[in-house]
Amino acid sequence: MMQIDYSVTFNLDDTCLAIGSEDSLVYAIVEHGIIAPEGDSPQDWLFDLDMICTAKRALRLQRELQLDWSATAMVLSLLEERDRLRKDNQKLQAQLQRFLQD
Repeated sequence: MMQIDYSVTFNLDDTCLAIGSEDSLVYAIVEHGIIAPEGDSPQDWLFDLDMICTAKRALRLQRELQLDWSATAMVLSLLEERDRLRKDNQKLQAQLQRFLQD
């Protein structure tokens, strides 16, 4: 089985290639807090794989739902919260099942 190295980072040019977009859209995504690269300036920015996935998701949402960037950021935040709540719910259900079995 192939192991994925999640510590890999991408500079701005590589990120643009990875998400299939122009740097101006990456600037907008960063400006709206959707992703937060490491580095002080665009020339120094480093993006990890999670940020690449989030940026791709943001671009898809923005394009398909015709949202502005603020709305896209809010939708992504709500989706992340939903996912966290689902995980918490699954953990609680598993704990309840163990409790009921005892």
